[in-house]
Amino acid sequence: MKNLKIFISFLAGLILVACADDAKLTISATPGAPVLSAPSMSTTAYRKDSTAYVLSMDSSGTAETFKGTAAKYGVNMAVTYNLQIDKTGNNFANAQTITSSTSDSLPVTVTQLYNLITDTKGLNATVGVKTSFDVRIMATIGASLQPLYSNTITIKINPLRSLKPYNLVTLVPYYIVGLGDGTWHNGTTADIGVSLIPLNVVSGNNYSSTGAGTFTYTGYFLKANGFKLIRDIGSWTEQWGMTGSAYVHNGGDNITVPADGYYTITLNSISNNLTIVSATAPTKSFTSMGMIGEFNSWATDVAMSPSLTKNNHVWYLTYTFTSDFTPPVGSGGLKFRANGGWGDNWGGGTFPAGIGTNGGTNIPFLKGTYIAVLNDIDGTFMFIKK
Repeated sequence: MKNLKIFISFLAGLILVACADDAKLTISATPGAPVLSAPSMSTTAYRKDSTAYVLSMDSSGTAETFKGTAAKYGVNMAVTYNLQIDKTGNNFANAQTITSSTSDSLPVTVTQLYNLITDTKGLNATVGVKTSFDVRIMATIGASLQPLYSNTITIKINPLRSLKPYNLVTLVPYYIVGLGDGTWHNGTTADIGVSLIPLNVVSGNNYSSTGAGTFTYTGYFLKANGFKLIRDIGSWTEQWGMTGSAYVHNGGDNITVPADGYYTITLNSISNNLTIVSATAPTKSFTSMGMIGEFNSWATDVAMSPSLTKNNHVWYLTYTFTSDFTPPVGSGGLKFRANGGWGDNWGGGTFPAGIGTNGGTNIPFLKGTYIAVLNDIDGTFMFIKK
């Protein structure tokens, strides 16, 4: 019986060798390698202005679908397509496989790409730094036999740090200069609300540990009044302008809108992406706005001033809190309210920035002197310490 088992194993081995030899004999003498197409660069992960794929470990979805032509081996065998990546200039000495498929269309998720390039045992890309990578397709048949390599395409990727909600970081917002009173004061916090209007926060995990992230502003703009965005009060080092119809980071002329009306500015200061789009006019306007709370025993409103001379929806004031609020905010804190009544009031439950809703949770506060800015269109508010 033992001899019979040995004979059967020997016979099976001969059959496998013969099959392998047959495959080699039938493979074309001049096999055709796959041809990798240029990526579409049409996914939300790709940022045209920075010519890079901007990836966050908290994001999801497809980073890119890489497509090639079919490899031609001249034999009827299944072909495996491996999408490989390495740092540019390394000649694939440390090639990593992103994904594999029997199809020459290879979709890659944000998570796949982020994890692979930032793996310290792999490509070890520096988080927060835009880096060039080479990508190619390796085709094989059988048990990873007869590799054929496509052309190489170079892409740039900027892997981002883990992002957090706005209330868990110290924000570094941008300010609109030239919109309020039309002057270009950018020197001190005293100009906040007057000549400097802050962009505010959005919900979700959109902010880095350094305070960068997605900031927005909706309001009325005049075609004739140009403006710019600056990050640091008193400095033009970090700013946004406009050249032609393109928004320019750290350059360009004043930004203008095509016609008088309401617009929404959205700036991602991590990926450096700026958009300005038309917005629907609000259905309500208010003649006065005030701040009220436990700091004045909920007695009378502290009046806020309008920031804009036409179609105003932005209000500001400077106030000194002599002590912290009394927790919980359900019984302490403060609110903004319109026209001295409770029909329209904003609470948000976070400090120093937040997104208020009508009748929302009271806003906490801390001891100190702050300039408070409220946008009654979207309820966003920000307290900037003087």
